[in-house]
Amino acid sequence: MSLCQGIKVISIAALFSAIALVDFATLIQPTSALPTGSNVMAAGRRRLSFRTGVRPSLYRVGGFSRGSECGNQQTLTAVVPPSAQNAAVDKTTATHPTFFVYLPSLPVGNAQFTLQDEAGGKELYNVNFKVTGKPGIVGISLPSSAPDLQVGQKYFWQMAVACDVNQPSKLSSISSWVERVAPPVAAKDDRISTLAEQGIWYDVVTLVALQRYQKPDDRAAAEDWEALMQDAGLPQFKQSAIVQIVKK
Repeated sequence: MSLCQGIKVISIAALFSAIALVDFATLIQPTSALPTGSNVMAAGRRRLSFRTGVRPSLYRVGGFSRGSECGNQQTLTAVVPPSAQNAAVDKTTATHPTFFVYLPSLPVGNAQFTLQDEAGGKELYNVNFKVTGKPGIVGISLPSSAPDLQVGQKYFWQMAVACDVNQPSKLSSISSWVERVAPPVAAKDDRISTLAEQGIWYDVVTLVALQRYQKPDDRAAAEDWEALMQDAGLPQFKQSAIVQIVKK
């Protein structure tokens, strides 16, 4: 394992408005140290600074693919900040995080998500689900029935979809890494800013994505999503809708 040298500081204009987190508790566990209730979103608009920091990089032959073509040059993509390394490891404080991928327009069919330990010798979670067929962002939430992610441990995740219903064995897949870290110390009303400053990608993107998913027609939610995608180096997803959250 090698470390990615250099630190990239990204300024995020992810501007939050007050919303009730009806479904957040089921997707981000209390151990993630994320704020709850009215503390998540400030009453006014505020500016966050997202820091990718030093992201460990793991190399595994055939084990990492950020993007994969799925017919007609459409690309299935892991929604993680781009990296020049073979596979950057992004962080979460949650025991059961949510993973996001971009799916192009596909026939309604099956997809499979798997989570393995770092060595790849143990499968911790495996789920099959139907895709909607709509192009957009899909979130796969690790259920409470799955093993807790452990602090200091890295995990490999992968998602595969059948691009052609007439050839179900022909799959396109993408993959990435996640590491669970200890929750950063933060002021009671400023935890989301601290998560962004510490580069806790999975927690920050989950909060913004669920805001957009719960309020698809809300302008502020759309602006928050656009700002995060732009500043995280993912401008191709600025206009992408959150079309599905998988909880099984």
